[in-house]
Amino acid sequence: MNITLKNARFEAIISTHGAEINSLKGADGTEYVWNGDASVWKYHAPVLFPHVGRIRDQFMTVKDKEYKLGVNGFARDLEFRLLHSSETSAEFELNESAETAEKYPWKFSLKVFYELTEKGLTFTSTVTNTDSEEISFSLGSHSAFCCPRNTDAEGTANSDYFIEFEKKEALTGVATTSDGYIASDEDGIAPYTFPYGEKEPGIIPLTAEGFGNGHFFTAFTSDWVGLRNRKNGSLVKVNTKDYPYLMIWQNAGEPRFVCIEPWYGIPDPEVTDHRWELKPALISLQPGKSFTADQSITIE
Repeated sequence: MNITLKNARFEAIISTHGAEINSLKGADGTEYVWNGDASVWKYHAPVLFPHVGRIRDQFMTVKDKEYKLGVNGFARDLEFRLLHSSETSAEFELNESAETAEKYPWKFSLKVFYELTEKGLTFTSTVTNTDSEEISFSLGSHSAFCCPRNTDAEGTANSDYFIEFEKKEALTGVATTSDGYIASDEDGIAPYTFPYGEKEPGIIPLTAEGFGNGHFFTAFTSDWVGLRNRKNGSLVKVNTKDYPYLMIWQNAGEPRFVCIEPWYGIPDPEVTDHRWELKPALISLQPGKSFTADQSITIE
């Protein structure tokens, strides 16, 4: 089921499947969110829970029991319940089920809230521990923005855009393998970091080379990271305040979109014994406690 939100400046379509943004348009008809063409990439802006990125061999273990868990978790592929909606806002919830119990051992509530504002789309994800013991998880978003957009009279190319970090700071990369896992250094330490080496601090041009399985960043202080159109100066920003990690990814082949992905968590290291309790960068919650990630989208 799709829920349409609308105000004077924007219109958003949110699906109960994955509680995912399917469309975000300006009043002038500009579409900002990727259309989900399955021949390229079938998602639009999935919520990532209880895992972000790749998981080695598609499983993890908790207390020696094996759980099947795929890339970017399971929330993006499940039906959420609509809690309430209005003309400009909607909230969705996913809880544990027999299906999730095969992939993740704990009880939880995952609520995703959207609200259209004058500036864009408020977008938050809140995990609450409804179990009787501590739970742990990763949480993030994977919003794909049309790029090139080609909504202006002259059209745009991939090279007309760049990724911009608010603080224009020198960037720190997290080393990953060519197939998207966290790389280990010569001493077997993972994760490890390196100077990203961009020519202009905090600016990453979009090129034909793309980002492979993603370029991964940490230790930034920018409160937002955005996609800037150099021809007209327009900017699509994603909130990154207080996030420890950020993934940038673009589809292979002819450029169609670019993803700006703030994450609480990391993919599996290339060398892992699969034990969830030893996985780096997980969030832990005691019973009854909640954690909220804000990945709101602002249009300028």
